[in-house]
Amino acid sequence: MKFTHESNTKLPPVVLEVDSKPVFYIGPATRDNPMSQIRTKLLGNVYFNDSKIKWTRITLHFTGKAGLNIHAPSSSLPSDVVNSQSDLQESSSATTHLETTVTLCDVEKELIFTHEKVIDFGFYLPPYLPPSIRTKHAFVEYSLSVVCSSSGAFSKKQKVEKPVTVCRHYLPSPSSLIPSVEYHGVREWFEWSAEVPKATAIEAGEIVMALRWSVEKELVEVDRVEFCIEELETYRFSTKAGVHNLPPMVTQFPSTVYHPPTFSNSSETHFIRTPIPLVATKRVPKTIRTHHFDPFLEISHRVKLQIHFIASTTTAHPLELEFPIIITDFPPNTTADYFVDPLSPVQSVSTISDSSMISLPPTSASAPPTTIQPGGDEVPCVDLDLPEYTPRYESVATTSSTTVVPP
Repeated sequence: MKFTHESNTKLPPVVLEVDSKPVFYIGPATRDNPMSQIRTKLLGNVYFNDSKIKWTRITLHFTGKAGLNIHAPSSSLPSDVVNSQSDLQESSSATTHLETTVTLCDVEKELIFTHEKVIDFGFYLPPYLPPSIRTKHAFVEYSLSVVCSSSGAFSKKQKVEKPVTVCRHYLPSPSSLIPSVEYHGVREWFEWSAEVPKATAIEAGEIVMALRWSVEKELVEVDRVEFCIEELETYRFSTKAGVHNLPPMVTQFPSTVYHPPTFSNSSETHFIRTPIPLVATKRVPKTIRTHHFDPFLEISHRVKLQIHFIASTTTAHPLELEFPIIITDFPPNTTADYFVDPLSPVQSVSTISDSSMISLPPTSASAPPTTIQPGGDEVPCVDLDLPEYTPRYESVATTSSTTVVPP
């Protein structure tokens, strides 16, 4: 008996292939986002391996679901949720089990069977989808399925399903201009101002902020500044009374220490920097995640400063400051090769340099820019001050200049 390769490897009647390129959006998952006008398309192919079957109906089905499964402290829940669990045994304990699943989207598209072996398709996705994610307590996942059915005495129905990963980026390219937010405040003998970028990409490798201060040196001096990143994982749910946020799970990454020069004055700008942990190590077992927002989970970030003083005649406690920041990544097929003109009189800030204090020369408003921006001549400006580009931070005002006066 002669065995052939075809007899041993029988292909399924229908095969669904989804393009390996990631499906991504620019900006937040809201209908107010101006970038939502750019329609995202999912590409793929449907292969028909049995020429004897005449398919009469071919339907693509794209679905998305979000779920929550967490034991929340009863003290952090609204009374209507706790009272609704009065008949359960767990209501008498310190925690309440919250579990639910919602449908994010359910879209269909019909394909016409042309008796060809393969059909190429492009599936337009809704513009407001949150990105895919799976944590210990929540998930967002998508899938694409094709359902093929035939009519007749020997009707058949075939269904094939594939997972789909959806990404969302808050910066369109490395050439995006990122504005900064200015904060300032006074505490007795210490006056400070800070410029914090609205967003940063993990491809930069670090977060850099500018800090200036003025201090009565007869009383105190700045000893050191500790700078770190904090990641907030906040779960939430909705009831008839509104949206309720559970206490955030805060992860603090290791801080870096900046020692100001011995001879410095209030006109100098101190560039404080801290690395973005992208690789897990023994010292930093957890890596950072990009900004995320979906019906049950928000992952946000903030930078934390702790300014320590040296005082001879008074008691000077450390000053703690916190500022929100969006940590994101660039879409695929973009590079972050920043290039600065070496002849430029403006001192550049390197992401690898050990120098942390730079005095910038004064520049006139009419002078042409001498820094060559990455990405060529066309530099798209992303206005992160717009509401659609600014996640909601309840503790920080959304104005471009905010005064923070610590207690």
